[in-house]
Parts: sequence; C-alpha cells; structure tokens
Amino acid sequence: MGFGEERATGLDSRGILTWPRGGVTLIVNHHSLEVFPANLAVLGEGAGEHVNLTVLEVGIASGIGRGSVYALIALSFSLIIASTGFFVFAFESVVSLGGIVAYVLVVDHGVPIVLAGVIVCLVGALLGVLLDFIVHRPFERRNLRVDIAVLLASIGVAIAVDAIVGRLFGGTPRFLPPYINPAPIFLGSAPIQRPYIVMLVSVLVVIVALEIVFRRTSVGRDLRAIHADREGAALLGQNVARTATVIFAISGFLAAGAGFLITPVTSASALAGSSMIVPVFAALAIGGFASFRGSIVGGLVVGLISGVLPIYIAAYLVPIILFAVIVLALLIRPQGLFSPRAARQL
Repeated sequence: MGFGEERATGLDSRGILTWPRGGVTLIVNHHSLEVFPANLAVLGEGAGEHVNLTVLEVGIASGIGRGSVYALIALSFSLIIASTGFFVFAFESVVSLGGIVAYVLVVDHGVPIVLAGVIVCLVGALLGVLLDFIVHRPFERRNLRVDIAVLLASIGVAIAVDAIVGRLFGGTPRFLPPYINPAPIFLGSAPIQRPYIVMLVSVLVVIVALEIVFRRTSVGRDLRAIHADREGAALLGQNVARTATVIFAISGFLAAGAGFLITPVTSASALAGSSMIVPVFAALAIGGFASFRGSIVGGLVVGLISGVLPIYIAAYLVPIILFAVIVLALLIRPQGLFSPRAARQL
C-alpha cells in the first residue's frame, strides 16, 4: 500500500479533491468521502455496465466501512434487547446527537477531534443512562404490556428529541471535518478511504473489548444470566436493574461513537440517526435481534449491500431492497442467522 508519487491537485469549493493515479484521475468527495474514477462521475446513474474492478473494490471498501458503523448501532440495540427484552427506538437519537455534539465541539469550539470523539462517547453513555430512567424503569414494574409501552415511549422520546434538536441546531446538514486525512490509501489499484479503515478497526476493537467484558467480568456474567432467565437471575439475588443501567450506558457509548464515526461521511443533523434505522433494522433481522455476533455480521452484510448495489442500480432502490431483505429474513428465519442458543452466548 502507498500513495506512489502522485499528489492531489487540490480541493475545490465543492469539497472535491482530484487525485491522479496510474493515468486515471480519481475524484475524492471531501464531504461524503467517496472515491470514484472521473469518467464514472460523468456517466452518472445507470453506469453499471461501465463499472471496472477498481470501482467495485471501492464499493466493497465503503460498504465494509459503513457496515462497521451499522454494526455498532445494531449492537447497541441488541445489548438492550438481550438485557431487557425491549426494543428502545430512542437510541437512533443518540446516534444523531453523537454527530451534532462532535460538530459543536470541533467546529464551534475548536476542540481537537480525537478528544471530541472521547467526549462524544462519554456523553452517549450518559444519554444511555437517562434513557434507562426515562423509557425503561418507569414501566418495568407496571401491570401492562411493558414491551409495547417501552417501545412507544422510546419512539415518543426519539420524535421529541429529533424535533427539539432540529429546532435548535437547524435543518441544514453540517459537515464535520474528517478525523483522518481523506486522501486514499491504495490497495493494488483500489483507493481505500482511511476513514473506512478507522471504522473497521473501531468495530474490531469493540468486539475484543466486549468479548472481554462479557466473558471475564461480573457485568458480563450477569448479562448472560439475565438473558437466559431474567426472573431466575433476579430470584438468585442479581441486581437486574443495575445491570440494565450499565448496558444502557454501554449502548449509548456505542451509538454516540457510531454517530461520531459516520458524521464526516454523511453529515451532522437531527435526522442522521433516523436515516440509518432501515439498514440497522435489516442488520438486526439478518443477524438476530439479541445476538452480539449476529449484529456484527448483519451490519457488515447490509453495509456491503449498501456499498455495492448503487454501482449497478439507482441509489434510491437500495432502501427498497433493504426493506425486502427485512421481510424475507423475518419470514424465513425470524430468529436471525444466529439461533437463540447462539444468541445466549452473545
């Protein structure tokens, strides 16, 4: 891997960086961090028959990067489902707030972007704890359909938060500077965007860290016991409420971190999290709604679908295909690729 001797020709007012490589000019969109040959940019939609191997490799690389973020978000939902049995929709707002807080810290206050990322994750953990006390605990001991109550309450909180943040932050998307040099690294002839590498490395680090937490700490043992038999764990003296709060904090940490990672690729806005609900839900449907490993696999699969298909078909068809994937996955294997027994292993 390396840059060779070619150098970028400059960043224009549209945020477009042109990069000569091997006789072909590559275009790097500074805002979306996409890389594609200049001749493909001219072809536009419906250019699938002109796609070469390099473009396909770029699509795969971007798909893996985005899929890593989808996996982190899906994992935040899966952890909550595994510990409480409930789907807390409001974590999509935590994803949005992760990008917005990063933008405010970096652009408005000049905080170094790495430090901003740490602050964003800690804010996300705090937001996760708040969600536990707002949409989970008040309904836990009520004599009603708690799962429906938590879902509806979390949807209401998400709508309210998105509306308030949209009012305060404005409806115009804001672009966060890349947290790493956007110039691509070449793997053979394929330009691989560095932020996508950071995303993949981040999800690998999270996998290792959570594996250690789940296997070697009391929180992990409590979570496995609660997931296997919540009432039995409570009868044996485990503090189920405390474990749930810790899991809410971890989920908030992951959701906000995912928002921070994806914001330079998309934008900071109040609706950034809600725009990712369909691919994240597809990832959960594929991998399993309470499966740690399933969330990772499902996120990467959906990322590859989202990264490769727009090369061959119109981009607006991708969400439709993801909806079809959700329906088929729920019809054919509603427990996901990972069986309930595998899911209990997290």
